[in-house]
Amino acid sequence: MIWQPLNLTEVCPPCTPVSACSNFGFVYLSLLVQLFGGSAEQKKQEKCARDPVDGAEYDFIVVGAGAAGSVITNRLTENPHWKVLLLEAGGEEPDVTRVPSFFTVLTSSSLDWKYSSEPNGKSCLAFPEGRCGWPRGKGMGGSTAINAMAYVRGNKVDYDEWERMGNKGWSYDDCLPYFMKSERNLNKYSVDSAFHGVRGEQAVSWLLSEDDPSTMMIDAFNTVGIPFRDFNGAEQVGAMQAQTFSVDSERVSAYSAFIHHIRHTRPNCDVKPHCEVTKILIDDTKTARGVEYIKDGKKYTAYAKKEVITCAGVVNTAKLLMLSGIGPKEHLESLNIPVVQDLAVGENLQDHVSFNGMIVALSNETAPTVSEDQMLSDIKEYAEMKIKKGPLAGLGPIMSCSFIKSEPHLVAPDLQCQAVPVLRWEEFIQDPITHEKAAIMPTAYYNALVPRIMNVVPKSRGKMFLNKNDPNGPPEIHANYLGDERDIEPLMRGVRFLLSLEDTEAFKSRGAYFVREKMPHCKEHEWGTDEYFLCLIRQYTSTTHHQCGGCKMGPSWDKKAVVDSELRVYGVARLRVIDASIIPVVMRGNTAAPTMMIAEKGVDSVIKYWQNTTDDYCF
Repeated sequence: MIWQPLNLTEVCPPCTPVSACSNFGFVYLSLLVQLFGGSAEQKKQEKCARDPVDGAEYDFIVVGAGAAGSVITNRLTENPHWKVLLLEAGGEEPDVTRVPSFFTVLTSSSLDWKYSSEPNGKSCLAFPEGRCGWPRGKGMGGSTAINAMAYVRGNKVDYDEWERMGNKGWSYDDCLPYFMKSERNLNKYSVDSAFHGVRGEQAVSWLLSEDDPSTMMIDAFNTVGIPFRDFNGAEQVGAMQAQTFSVDSERVSAYSAFIHHIRHTRPNCDVKPHCEVTKILIDDTKTARGVEYIKDGKKYTAYAKKEVITCAGVVNTAKLLMLSGIGPKEHLESLNIPVVQDLAVGENLQDHVSFNGMIVALSNETAPTVSEDQMLSDIKEYAEMKIKKGPLAGLGPIMSCSFIKSEPHLVAPDLQCQAVPVLRWEEFIQDPITHEKAAIMPTAYYNALVPRIMNVVPKSRGKMFLNKNDPNGPPEIHANYLGDERDIEPLMRGVRFLLSLEDTEAFKSRGAYFVREKMPHCKEHEWGTDEYFLCLIRQYTSTTHHQCGGCKMGPSWDKKAVVDSELRVYGVARLRVIDASIIPVVMRGNTAAPTMMIAEKGVDSVIKYWQNTTDDYCF
């Protein structure tokens, strides 16, 4: 087995009412490991894998096999004259990632870096030490192997703002062709077809399983004036079941879409898992020449004749640059790291902030609940299906998504709303912290949902630093949620919007209602008051997993910029950052699809540069 789930003994306190911490939780995880913990891909790679060769030379070295690195490696290896090394710290993608309803069990497992944020005294207050979890994917596919699979692009004004900030060529009209290039939309003529592609590698489709509470949420949104609309099209204000990175209701990660089929058919493509890059090799002329990486405890070097491209994600790209001497001078010197280039690496960290604690209970007739025995039986039956269907082939209410304006004068939405299922709300409200830390149950079965309002235009900015006790260890992530008080106002307006859903026929006809019992850390406030909901926001703050920034894209006069508009690191030749780190201002939506767009656009700049520089382009 290559997949190790969350260790329940580490997160479950004695006497908690949370079902995941009962004997059933251990039985459930054991069954998942038995049925889905292995990987057909792993068996194949064990036969075909090539051992690392110390000092090997390539044209390009790509660090990280996530949303960006997978796209970039595919595009570069289209040229048979270019030899490309793709290094990934994690392992192969296990079968458990393919099942939509199991996505919650992937975080805090062996597929997750298990990062957490530093306390700031304003958010995450109910959690131990005031720290919120920051899951990030570790393995082939990166975070696209563990996320909820939503295909959401953001708003036109986001990308136009990037260009107004001095990033030439990054307007929405410039970016749209790169969104469409990757996309193979299997429902093109059911969405705003002029804005979607069908010839790319990345499958995009609706999940085939949609339960009644999911329909209820969309009906309720429509009733209060949010139109049914493809929010990836011409207008974003709207509500619908979000499309996903999937085919036939199975996850298709970036690795599966862009690397799997070329890994052993293109001899110039060398993919190496379990190889963690620890340093970029930079010579005295400030030119990137290669990398150092660790595999099975042994250090190797690899050299790049053309470029090193870091795609290690928001946390690990910034960490790698700083370990290599690229970052804030004062911080690096405090750790005795020789400074190669003084840049604002680790700054401009952003995420959409949300919170938990508003609970919509479902009637017995509406709630998709089953007994524990039936759940295990459904899982066994699903494993045997050749064509996957049934509740496990869906995500419960999670893809019921809307984008709204909390004030009518806004030029674009400032709030996104989705909902997460709760197996038994009676358990959740007694011990919400353990419930979140042990959120392992399938999303298909629940008797309540927690609608989550997300502020998609946050003013707060965070920073990241290397670990002062162990620079190679988990970095210090100062997410700084709610650091800017202005981030609370849209959330509070969003709360009132959510409460209005209770009066819709969609809710009433199904017996759905807001639970008015108080959450443990907010009992001193009256339910329904601004004070109560403000307490929820500060106590039960949550990431939306839309982290970005840390290596800001900007013009040369921007003192916080790390890369230029072609994603080249300032002051270091032949080194680029191409991933969500470069995002100057977070877009209104999820980040996986935009990261693929950034990769398509970034690698196009790479190809065009070397096309005009070398003789080995034509093929």
